[in-house]
Amino acid sequence: MKNLIIILILMLFITSCGDRNVDVASSTITAAEDYQEYLENDNTSEIEAFKQEVDFLREVVTEDSTRIVVMSQLAGKLDRLFDLTGEVDYLNESVSFRENVTQKTYIKPENAKRNLAQAYIKQHRFKKADSLMKSFTANYASKESQFVQFDIAMELGEYQTAQLLLDSLRNTGDYNYLIRAAKWNDHDGNLENTINLMEQAKQLADESGSQSRQLWSYSNIADYYGHNGQLEDSYEHYLKTLELDPGNTYALKGISWLVYSNDRDPDQALEILTTLKERHPLPDYNLEMAEVYEYKDASQTADSLRAVFLSQVSDPGYGDMYNAYKIEELIAAGESQQAVDLARLEITNRATPETYDLLGYALLSNDEAAAALENHKKYVIGKTYEPVAQLHTAQILKANNMNEMVEKLKKELLETEYELGPVTYKQIQAL
Repeated sequence: MKNLIIILILMLFITSCGDRNVDVASSTITAAEDYQEYLENDNTSEIEAFKQEVDFLREVVTEDSTRIVVMSQLAGKLDRLFDLTGEVDYLNESVSFRENVTQKTYIKPENAKRNLAQAYIKQHRFKKADSLMKSFTANYASKESQFVQFDIAMELGEYQTAQLLLDSLRNTGDYNYLIRAAKWNDHDGNLENTINLMEQAKQLADESGSQSRQLWSYSNIADYYGHNGQLEDSYEHYLKTLELDPGNTYALKGISWLVYSNDRDPDQALEILTTLKERHPLPDYNLEMAEVYEYKDASQTADSLRAVFLSQVSDPGYGDMYNAYKIEELIAAGESQQAVDLARLEITNRATPETYDLLGYALLSNDEAAAALENHKKYVIGKTYEPVAQLHTAQILKANNMNEMVEKLKKELLETEYELGPVTYKQIQAL
């Protein structure tokens, strides 16, 4: 009788396990009580204070357009308003004022030009930033300007130039060097070195007491930890970011991915993303939410959110800032030729392995599998280690009946479940 009871209990346990969603995470990392107060954080007063300062400085500049110091202050506050609100008009107005400052700065214009170049980077106007930096760094070539040149070279896919600059700036005691060396190692596919360098940078940031450096270090190392499967460390550093800056939307967005991709709690992930979208209405929150709804088998809602995204980023104010996202969404919407055309345009802006990957993926969706393969052989394979690019490569290889290579890539991609998320992971399984 005792044995029969044990058998029945075991059968009930097995049955109950079989009824569960097989996607449920094996271990939950996050807890809502850890970050709930940050979701409830109200930065309205901070935003209003910046708006009042901006209005005052606008009046000063209107009365006297030669006040370049005031104009520079105004540009900085407008840039901060963009960070706080996500309203792109603030960014574009900030850039306009920085352009005026640069035009009117005749003595030692390096700082003004460097600030403008960094603003152009934010707008994804990388060639404009490159041209601006090259217009003066031959004469000044300060360390700060060379770091910005490195950033631009990486964005443009000019990796030989970037490496030469980085080698010339080598100093493991310099925070700015370390974060760029980490970026280089990430590009080179060496995640272990990337994390090691970021940990050194984080230590220097902590020692300096600079909150801006700490925020940048914590939030970025959280991302790298996530890529490396160190999810507890990733979560810890997103929380550390929020401790310093309770309104930090980047960290909350990172936590939403942990909640969704690891913890498999789509409703909680949507709660976070909905709050962020209301507080900081960037278009890409629609894409994050669309993926979660797709995971919930709510495809109609997901499609609607993607349509909203495409509508929002058609605003000329965004320029080329969302081209990469637009290409993928055009493909998903069946607008393959538009995706190909936009991918070719994006390559003229920044010819990186990642943008060439988007072109190949668009060509594949446009029934040009052979052209996609040639594109990837020349510009993508062996030149980037990004999982999305690897997945697109596998799909292109499969379309060209190169099944042995597909299986090799599939084996590697099966280790990227957290990074790519459960929806994309199904595409890997289907290879």
